[in-house]
Amino acid sequence: MSEPEEFIEALRSVIRTSRIADLHEVALGEATAALNELAAQLETAVVPGERTQAALLTSWSGGSADAVQSFRDRIQQLGIESGFPYSPYVGALNAIAPPISLEIVPVGDRFELHGSHVFDAIYNGPPGGVHGGVIAGAMDELLGSLCVVNEVAGFTGTLTVRYEALTPIAAPITLRAWVDRLEGRKTIACGTFHHGETLCARAEGIFINTSSFAFG
Repeated sequence: MSEPEEFIEALRSVIRTSRIADLHEVALGEATAALNELAAQLETAVVPGERTQAALLTSWSGGSADAVQSFRDRIQQLGIESGFPYSPYVGALNAIAPPISLEIVPVGDRFELHGSHVFDAIYNGPPGGVHGGVIAGAMDELLGSLCVVNEVAGFTGTLTVRYEALTPIAAPITLRAWVDRLEGRKTIACGTFHHGETLCARAEGIFINTSSFAFG
C-alpha cells in the first residue's frame, strides 16, 4: 500500500468510527483543530482542473485508440481499482469510497465482474440496511466498469434498480455483473447483490457508446 493510500485509509477509519461513536461523549476541540489544520495543509497542494475517476486531472479527452486500448489492458491485467483510483466506489485514493474490490472473471468470450464487500454503517439507510442511493451508485459503478473491461464502454443512459430485499449493513454482500446483450451503440448490462442465498438487489443498465467518450 502506498503512502497516499495509507493516508486515505486512515481518513476512512476516522469517518467509519465517527459514524458509530457518540460524539457528545468525546472532547473534540483538539481533534477538530487538528483536522482543520490538516485541511489547510492539503489545500496548499490542490491542483486545479477537471476531475476524473481515472486520474487526479483529465489525462486525455477522446484519446487515441492506442491510449484507450492501453487503459483497458491495464485494467484487465491489474484490476478495476488500478484504472479508477479516484472512484467514489472502488477508488483507493477516494476517502468516501467503501472501497469495493472487484475481480475480472473470463466467461466465454466476455468478462464478468465478481466481488464481495461489507458495507459500513456510514452507508446506512433503513435500519440495518444499506442506503438505496448507495446501492444504485454502486450498481452504476459495477456495470460501467464491466463495460470498460469488455471494451463496450459508454455513458449511462438508464439504470433500473429493483430492491428485492434489505441489503444488510456489516454483512458480506456478493456482487456480480455481466453483459446481457449489445444493440448497436447500446450495451445492456446486468448486475446483482446477494447476501448468502438472498437476492438483495438487481439492476439493468443501458450504456451508450459515443465517439467523445473518454476514460481519463
